[in-house]
Amino acid sequence: MKTKRVVKWLAVIAGAGLLFYANRRYFNVSPKEIRLWVLSFGVFAPLVFIGISIIRPFVLFPVSVISVAGGLAFGPMLGTMYTLMGSMCAAAVSFLAAGLFAARKKSHHVRLENIQKQMEKNGFFYIFMLRILPINFDLISYAAGISNIKPWTYLAATAAGIIPGTIALNVLGASFFTGNVLVFSIVIVIYIIFLTLPFVFKKKMPSLFH
Repeated sequence: MKTKRVVKWLAVIAGAGLLFYANRRYFNVSPKEIRLWVLSFGVFAPLVFIGISIIRPFVLFPVSVISVAGGLAFGPMLGTMYTLMGSMCAAAVSFLAAGLFAARKKSHHVRLENIQKQMEKNGFFYIFMLRILPINFDLISYAAGISNIKPWTYLAATAAGIIPGTIALNVLGASFFTGNVLVFSIVIVIYIIFLTLPFVFKKKMPSLFH
């Protein structure tokens, strides 16, 4: 039994390593390149953009790059809407995939276990705060997937928590295209505020920092 488990996790690690290599070697593209490629599909561009947002977690591609590309391609309004749709679908798929793979078993990683316990205990609030903080998007999805948190609580908290960051990144992307220095400066200030949040909430969520 232990041998099968070791083989399973070795396969996962090997697969993740291969995807990481492929991402760095073949998919290391900029938001501008993504914009040009997506817009080349014409009226189907929004569907293509949402599609790559959904598969993004499985190729270890940064969510921030996709979000900035959304603003570049569709502007701050539509870009934010399409990015939110894609991110929510990606969060749902990652949540389900983690749950199916781990069969809802607890992790043996101490920090991940602490996060899972907080998710189950504090539900909506904890997931909401994790989504606001600058923490790996997919790690939260996978951690939630192997916890006992209810799917609708997870999805509702995710939707509420990713709105500020998504708007900021899409406005940032749109400002690159329009050259609006004022908008760019405002987004930078917003990001600085986001970066200070871990220090503000460190005492309230100590398990997240240990």
